[in-house]
Amino acid sequence: MNGMEREGFDVSCSAVRGVMTRPASKRVLIYTEAVPVRRDVVANGLHRAASPILKSIKDHIDGVVIAPVWQWFGEGDLDPDLAHLCSWMPRLPIIFCKALRRYPAFDLGLSDVLPALVLARTARKSQADILFAFVGSDYGMLTRAARLATSSGKSCVYFVVDDFIASLRLAGVKEKTVLRAMEKAGTALRAAKHVFAITDGLCENLRENYGVSPTRLSLAFEMGARPVLSPKRQVIYVGSINVLYAEGLRGLLEVVDQVRRTDGVELTVRLTVPAEVAARELGELPPFVISAPIETSEALAREIASSLFAFLPYSFDLCEKAMVTTSFPSKSLEYLAYARSIVVNGPDYGVATKLFRKMGLPSVVSSPWELKETVLSHLRTWPEHSVVYRRYLTAEHSLEAVGDTIREDLGLAQV
Repeated sequence: MNGMEREGFDVSCSAVRGVMTRPASKRVLIYTEAVPVRRDVVANGLHRAASPILKSIKDHIDGVVIAPVWQWFGEGDLDPDLAHLCSWMPRLPIIFCKALRRYPAFDLGLSDVLPALVLARTARKSQADILFAFVGSDYGMLTRAARLATSSGKSCVYFVVDDFIASLRLAGVKEKTVLRAMEKAGTALRAAKHVFAITDGLCENLRENYGVSPTRLSLAFEMGARPVLSPKRQVIYVGSINVLYAEGLRGLLEVVDQVRRTDGVELTVRLTVPAEVAARELGELPPFVISAPIETSEALAREIASSLFAFLPYSFDLCEKAMVTTSFPSKSLEYLAYARSIVVNGPDYGVATKLFRKMGLPSVVSSPWELKETVLSHLRTWPEHSVVYRRYLTAEHSLEAVGDTIREDLGLAQV
């Protein structure tokens, strides 16, 4: 039976009992609201990024408790290397939390309290002394993890991957609510045993706003063999379309339209969201745009590898500067693993722009004119930079490199 379909979870089951009764020696219990899916499941954000990070310290993990209150995946979607460690928040509390978040006037904080209450018994059975929690764009993940850590007698460690306050402001939340969120977040962060953050910019943000001293922790990535395919006249953009990326994508469509009309090149643009989603964010799609989901990670790797280049835009709007200076798009890891070439289009202060320039990774543009020249240059020379990208990916984002950072900061002995 699918784990999401059960009415309850028996913490005495053999899989959990076998995990939770090992002797504790700086062992780690994971709390996540993003299901750590296997490689061939198409997913975004922490659902995709969580599994490699967990596998980088798998020998230290005593268990993984999952409260999937945002997006549903089943037990069959779990990474098989981690499935035996995982236990789920039962179905009924998940449905209740989702309903409360849909109607916040009736919530009264219950959706933040419920996961800790429901999972407390499982957490207390774990002999780990550290609760390691992933924190995305919802600052409530901090308080939910803190409650679970307190109720189970564990120290709390956070890995923060988004500027959750910038997310609130972009959503148009009232400043009074934002300040209250900052106060709650600060209380949780300062009480933590340690804090990791995904970029140097986010580390600095947390240091300035909350007085904590985070360590930068890169996302881990399991790199498969790169498909060897004949390239085609296609530019690919992978993942969701939101305020950080929409402006750059509209600029790309304008450039491609110009190149097609003035140079007679049959260049296409490949998006990986449903066409109606892309049209809602970008307006009516030109006929040279193909927008549809790609069903497997292997198919996605082939599509990236066969494209002229992979496109990574960032917003130039100062309203989004806080996000642009702190966020690291997980799509860039798949680009680095499989793309012939990558074109970053963003302001000088952007995370990706600074990274590519610092590491000497081609290529970066910052204006419509540069973008057009880069497109034309690619069509003339069909550059192949995959060796450079994959070398960087191995050095900075391998399971070994990420695991070493976590072990060193948390005092976990190498197993």
